[in-house]
Amino acid sequence: MFKVSSPQSSEDWQAYYQLRWQVLRAPCGLPRGSEQDDLEQESEHLYIKNNEDQVLAVARLHFNTQQQAQVRYMAVSQEHRGQHLGSRLLHELEKSAWRQNAEELVLFARERALVFYERHGYQVVEKAHLAYDDIQHWKMVKQRPTEPGWFRHPDWTQVLQDTWRESIPISDAMGIKVESYTDWQFSTRADLKANLNLHNSMFAGSIYSMATLTGWGATYLALKELNLEGSIVLADANIKYLKPLTTAPSASVSIADCEGKLEDLKTDGKAKYIVPVRVHDGDVLVATFEGTFVVLN
Repeated sequence: MFKVSSPQSSEDWQAYYQLRWQVLRAPCGLPRGSEQDDLEQESEHLYIKNNEDQVLAVARLHFNTQQQAQVRYMAVSQEHRGQHLGSRLLHELEKSAWRQNAEELVLFARERALVFYERHGYQVVEKAHLAYDDIQHWKMVKQRPTEPGWFRHPDWTQVLQDTWRESIPISDAMGIKVESYTDWQFSTRADLKANLNLHNSMFAGSIYSMATLTGWGATYLALKELNLEGSIVLADANIKYLKPLTTAPSASVSIADCEGKLEDLKTDGKAKYIVPVRVHDGDVLVATFEGTFVVLN
């Protein structure tokens, strides 16, 4: 997984601006330097590099007012699109904006990028400027979500959280909450104090329950992505406890690791979805879980 970081050296900055110009300005016949503006010094800059120090994606954040931040200059190299690099940059910039108490994010998207931003909770407000007499832009806004990590389809995430609270009371008693939903991962967290055993570590049954709910939630969201609905039940599961959990419970699902054909629900009336879940104590892996979920019409 490529790391999101900020340019530091002069070489970093040259490569950062080179990609920004190459993707956003060169196709319009504009010279180097046109990819910068007067807000560079007061903005937050992020990029993603590979192991060969090649810059693959860039993006920038600045504040228009104390309440409103703006994303600009989002660019991904042609050869590395489809790898969620733009999503990763956008996610980090959003978290930074919310940490700094922004109430909304605004951006001006090219027409071809509208679907990408809509997936991440942005709404079209109005038709904006026509850049270089050719490229139509649209003003899009995203309001601060209930939780900073509710990145992709925060409305779905809210429904999932409410469903757990109302239909599975134990989840509320355990303090299990949706932590994040992105293009590449779904994760949850829990309240350690509500799940301690006599050894002052997390009760094994609570770890199992958190992993099960995390897998269930990942299945629910996968169905939503396909515009499908069904009853989700856990048919089989295996868990391995590796270490005691004593500080910060969290669980995550890498979406790319899930297996199954949920589309079978439309033809067969049922589908199987296998979801691997990793449980962490902070950054330490403490348990692995694999659940087989069956979805029924």
